[in-house]
Amino acid sequence: MIILSTSTSFEVFFQSTLSHELTFYLAAVVLVVLTAESCIKLLNRDSFGITVGVYVTVFAWYFVDPFINPEQYDYLPSSSLGQSYGQVLLFLIGFRVFAPGAIRWIVRRRSSGIFDTRLTPEQILIAAGALWLLLFVIGIARMGGDVMGAVFPLDGRGGATMWGRGAVESSASGFLISFAGYLFNAVTAFLGVLVFFQRSIAWRLLAGAMFAITLPYFFFAGARSHFLAAALPFILTYLFYGRHLLILKLAILAIAFFCLKEGFKFVTEFRGGGFREVLASENPYELLGEDSTQFGLNMIQELCFVNTYLETGAGSPAYGTRYLNELLNFIPRMIWPSKPLLGIDYAKWRGFEIDDSQDGELGVNTTVASGMIGGGVLNFGQIFGPAAAGILMALWTGLLVRWWEQRKALLRLVLFMLGVGLTFNLGRDISMLVLWPVIFAYFFVRLAETWATRRFRQLPQLATVVYANAGPMQVVAGRLSQ
Repeated sequence: MIILSTSTSFEVFFQSTLSHELTFYLAAVVLVVLTAESCIKLLNRDSFGITVGVYVTVFAWYFVDPFINPEQYDYLPSSSLGQSYGQVLLFLIGFRVFAPGAIRWIVRRRSSGIFDTRLTPEQILIAAGALWLLLFVIGIARMGGDVMGAVFPLDGRGGATMWGRGAVESSASGFLISFAGYLFNAVTAFLGVLVFFQRSIAWRLLAGAMFAITLPYFFFAGARSHFLAAALPFILTYLFYGRHLLILKLAILAIAFFCLKEGFKFVTEFRGGGFREVLASENPYELLGEDSTQFGLNMIQELCFVNTYLETGAGSPAYGTRYLNELLNFIPRMIWPSKPLLGIDYAKWRGFEIDDSQDGELGVNTTVASGMIGGGVLNFGQIFGPAAAGILMALWTGLLVRWWEQRKALLRLVLFMLGVGLTFNLGRDISMLVLWPVIFAYFFVRLAETWATRRFRQLPQLATVVYANAGPMQVVAGRLSQ
C-alpha cells in the first residue's frame, strides 16, 4: 500500500508544473553533491561533515512535500516556483561558501570552560533528574494535582497543559511559565542523551524512565517541534553510541521514523480538539480518512508566498529587524510593553486574521512559519535574503562543530546532540523560539562546570584550541564515562 501510494505521488509530481522547472533540478543536483561531500568527510572523520545535518534539513523542508502533496503546487505560478528554487540554490551556495570560515572562526575562539570536570555520568544524571523532578512537580501543581492530565493532556491545545499560557502575556508569571516550559523541554532532551552513558543498568533505567514519562506530554500537547526537540537527540545518540549492530540500529531507526510520520498525522489532525475520540476508536485510521497525508513540510510553498508578499507591496524587507525582534523576544512584556508580535503582519496577509474576541489576543488564529530561507527573504530581500539565512546556518554549524570537538567532556557532547536535534526544527524557522532548549542546556552545562571547578580547584583550566578537521568522528561511549 505504501509503495503504491509513493509511486502514484511520483507520477503526479512528474505531471505537475514543478517538474518542468530548471531551478528545481539545479538546486537538487547541488544539494546531492554537497550532501555527498559531507558524507565523504564524515567517513574521513572530518568534523566538517557535520554540515550534512543542514543538507538533510533543506531536503526535508524544501524537497519532500512536492512529492507527498504534488497537487498542492499546481495552482502556484511556474515563475514563482522557479524563483523559489533559485533561492534554495542561493542558500546552498551561500552556506557552503561561508561555512568553512564560520567554523574556523568559532572553533578557534578560546574557551573558558573546564572540560575535565571529573563529574561522573551518574552525578550529571542526578543534577538533571533533580531539575526534571522540580519542574514536573510544579507542572502537576499548575494542573491542580492531576498527574494523568499533566502527563497525558488528551484535550490537546483545547485543554489545560502543564506549561500552557496565553499567547500574549504581560505579567511576570507568563514569562516564568514560558521559561519553565522551555527548560522542561531542554532537561527532557538532556535525560534522553544521558541514558546511553550510565554505567549501570539501574541508572540507565532511571534515566530512561524519566525520559519516557515525559514524552507523552510533548506529543499530546500538539507542538511537533517541542516533541522533536526532546526525541531527536535521543534518536541521534542511539545512532552514534548505541551498542547494537549497525544493521539493527538502521532497522530500529526506520521503525521510529515510520512511527513519527504516522503519529504526526494524528497530531496535525486532532491537536485542536483533543485525542479522546482517537484513543476510544477501534480503528483510529478511519478518523483520518483515506486521503490523509503528512502536512507541514511545505516550506517551498511558503517561500512562494513570501516572494508574492514582497512583490505585491504588502510588505517590504525588514533589513534584519525581524531577526532582531526574534533575538530580543526573551525580554518580558512587563518590562517591554510594546514588544513586537512576531510574524503577525505576515500571518494576517496569509488570511489568518480574526475579529477581536476573547480568543483573539494576537488578531490571528495561527502564526505562519516562513521557513529558514523565507525568513531570510523577509529580512533581506529576494537576492541577499537566502545568503543571509545561509550565513546564520553556517554560524550555527560552527557552534555544533565546536561542541563536537569538545566531546570528550560528556556535558559538551550532550550539548552537541541537543543542537543537532534542533537543526531540523531550524528548517521551519531560524528563531530563538527553536533554540531556547539548547540555550537553557548550555546554562546548565556552564553551571555544572563552574561548580566542578570550585570543587576541584587543583584542576588546571583548559583553554583548548582544536581545529575543525581534528579528531575522529567516532568515540567509544565507554571512554566518555571513565
